Amino acid sequence: MSRLMSAVFQPLRFMTNTLKTFGQCSPNTSLVKPEYPLLASIRTKVRCYFPRPNEVRRVRRHGWNTRISTPNGRRVIMRRLLKGRFVLTH
Repeated sequence: MSRLMSAVFQPLRFMTNTLKTFGQCSPNTSLVKPEYPLLASIRTKVRCYFPRPNEVRRVRRHGWNTRISTPNGRRVIMRRLLKGRFVLTH
């Protein structure tokens, strides 16, 4: 049992010693001095806020009734039908 415990805890000791040595690095001129450089590259903030899809708006703009109501919309439906599309409109 002691071999199993030492096999489990030895890598943990190694990691803590490694992280301690990273904390004692020579002074750096950068403005940001992270405590653990390995964890500094993890992104914590999402930058792009893309709006969620709105099904009602999609159907109103690209739906069957809108396509059929205009001559260009009927051309779109005919083009998709001739191409063999299973879904013609939203």
